[in-house]
Amino acid sequence: MKELTFKSYDQFLQFNEHKAMEKAIMKGLQGDELVKFKLEFLQRAKTMWKEYDCDLWIQKHGYVIINVWKDGSGKRKVTRGRPKKLDSEKYLHTVHVRLDEETYRQLTNHCQENQIDVSEAIRVLIKTL
Repeated sequence: MKELTFKSYDQFLQFNEHKAMEKAIMKGLQGDELVKFKLEFLQRAKTMWKEYDCDLWIQKHGYVIINVWKDGSGKRKVTRGRPKKLDSEKYLHTVHVRLDEETYRQLTNHCQENQIDVSEAIRVLIKTL
């Protein structure tokens, strides 16, 4: 799987123009066949960009990541999304705790006051031990 990051539609379009030329050369296309292939390739890219609302993602996050891979039959699949967390940033263990009403209220109040979620509050409190 490839992860491609684009910060603008122009950058995406430039990448696809280059990719279309690479593929056309590999296929040995020339003249009208080359022009037709390149136009169809770019049209598919534009359709995919609109279909996955990539402009909205760029507006929200400043970039869009497009994952491209081939499924079992060899067809390419495309998705978009945010980058995956590094293994060092993932939390690997889960702890379940039962709390009485008063303790739970204190915990939720603390979280609301500090604008953090319950898991983060517990992590911070454990680090102070």
